[in-house]
Amino acid sequence: MLFKKLSISLITVVSLVFPSFQVFAADVILGGQSIGIELDYEGVMITGTYDISIDNRPYNPASDGYQSGDLITQVNQQNVESISELMESVKNSVEKNQKIMITLKRQNKTIKKELKFQKKDDQFTTGLYVQDGLTGIGTMTYYNPETHHFGALGHMIYDTSLSSDTTIKNGTVYNSYVKKINPSQNGNPGEKIAEIGSIEIGRLYENNNYGIYGQYTNLSDQLQTISTASMDEIELGEAYFLTVLNGHEVSRCSIRITDLKKQNEPDVKGITFEITDEEVLSLTNGIVQGMSGSPIIQNNKLIGCVTHVDINNVHQGYGLYIDWMLKNDK
Repeated sequence: MLFKKLSISLITVVSLVFPSFQVFAADVILGGQSIGIELDYEGVMITGTYDISIDNRPYNPASDGYQSGDLITQVNQQNVESISELMESVKNSVEKNQKIMITLKRQNKTIKKELKFQKKDDQFTTGLYVQDGLTGIGTMTYYNPETHHFGALGHMIYDTSLSSDTTIKNGTVYNSYVKKINPSQNGNPGEKIAEIGSIEIGRLYENNNYGIYGQYTNLSDQLQTISTASMDEIELGEAYFLTVLNGHEVSRCSIRITDLKKQNEPDVKGITFEITDEEVLSLTNGIVQGMSGSPIIQNNKLIGCVTHVDINNVHQGYGLYIDWMLKNDK
């Protein structure tokens, strides 16, 4: 195999708003659906190296300075944006007996290196593990019918195993099917086990600290419209969030809001809450990965979304004010 592709499962767990002025309330379409997210690099990311043999001598690309997090953008001055394009460009160069020159992006620096390879039985290996994107599971927060935009997750998608500071902006959101729940335990948050479907919901234009945002192309006409609430309207006490725990069915989870932070600029953990729903707790034993983006409702208004779990008390979670999400609705 020319390149080896590693499978990355997105994990967003953190021991892991609204200004003093009010944002005008907006009517949006309520989310709660499970979504699959595929984010694209502007190139192909190196995620590791492995040993090969060249001229009967052991060789590892790390000895030539290749690093995890390097983004391959060109092969012999030809742009590559996917693993298939990378493989094709390298094979073409080999067939033409050309030296293979790779252009890398590393922390906003451009680096050029020769790519060495091992040939055996008409097969080529390079000693590089690569990937051309990230995948993950989350929950849709809202759709904005006026702009045809959506907001989800309430936090950034990132890959902590990579050293690159590249922020991934582009990608696609699909429907998703939850197969099972691995329950949470204190110190070890659980997760939704889900499959990414084939129905495209929309394309992303933003991935930042306050969620992923994009333009939707496919939307059911059976979804509910809801008004949003400003930070000053939110109260301590009873509320609930919507999320999928089985299949495609959106379930209601009762919570109690225990703390509200007044925030003058966008920030995380504005809402602190604990799950009080015994039926949900019997399935999840707390907040699990994949609930990020689950819309929080109080007094028939959308107030924010679930973003993080308290890793030491998995019954407790944090939320982002809806105001900060609407601020990203370009």
